[in-house]
Amino acid sequence: MANSIERIGVNHIGEIAERNQWMFREQPVDDVGIDAHMELTESTGKPKQLLALQIKSGASWFKEKKDDCIVFRSINERQYNYWTRNFLPCIVVLYNPDDDMCIWQKLTAETIERTNDGEGKGFFVKVPLTQVFLNDLSNEKLLSFTNLPQHITNYNFLLSQKKFMQIIQDGGEIKLHSTEWVNKSSGRGDTELIVDDGKSIQKYSYPYWFPFTPYTMVFPRLFPWADFTADEDFFEEDDKKFWREYHCYYDKEDDEWVIVGDTFEEFRKKLDPMRSIDHSGEVAEYMLVLSLNELGRAFLDVDEFVSQNQPYADTRPKGE
Repeated sequence: MANSIERIGVNHIGEIAERNQWMFREQPVDDVGIDAHMELTESTGKPKQLLALQIKSGASWFKEKKDDCIVFRSINERQYNYWTRNFLPCIVVLYNPDDDMCIWQKLTAETIERTNDGEGKGFFVKVPLTQVFLNDLSNEKLLSFTNLPQHITNYNFLLSQKKFMQIIQDGGEIKLHSTEWVNKSSGRGDTELIVDDGKSIQKYSYPYWFPFTPYTMVFPRLFPWADFTADEDFFEEDDKKFWREYHCYYDKEDDEWVIVGDTFEEFRKKLDPMRSIDHSGEVAEYMLVLSLNELGRAFLDVDEFVSQNQPYADTRPKGE
């Protein structure tokens, strides 16, 4: 990058990245559209995210505004192909040294548009004026940004929960404990896994909110490899209360409950396996036992296969 304005932009963006605990590495050779790499690691040194940056500095890049965005042009087909097919997530960062505005946008097939209503030869991308580089919200978005194909992202998601599946397969027990604020559209609540591998019991928190979505729909999305059944010990007193209400009457003379409908065991078999305890109509409390479903069992089989060395070379005909 030759001129001083471009150097100011690179230095400024590098400083912001370092302040936010991202490692910043300028790329000295730029013949396609990557000026720097930015990497975040955990305290253990394990990589969390690696991004490729196209950096543009100067007031001239902020002249064209539309829909509360800056329109970034000067994108050719070679750059478009490089950014959208890159295994690294790519972003453009625009910096205006006149007012210190610094904003960014993803460079993907969804964000990059073709000129002339999709018929032109050039490309452009709208960079939101509110997408600041690098505040807390942007940091969260960048950590979740991936350029991997969807099937790889899905596989990696299952891989992140592999140890839970293996514990169940090996005879351990995993329970899901959750409290849902049923009258709040914000989706607030608390969710954790209680994991007993036979040696110790540990808890894993899932501090997420799920706006406008019942938790009975959330759980299969968080743990798509699992079937869910109610923890019978946890629900026993609550189940008995409803059973007595609908299938018994209290004989005061004999001081006992008399069954007039289903037995307690028959009643429980008809209950929703993903039921909850109602606390004053405000909170629904779940305690569910997880078991492997068809997807979970198949994933462990596939993962075991792909994790082993396979003698493919020996199965092919060898030349003379």
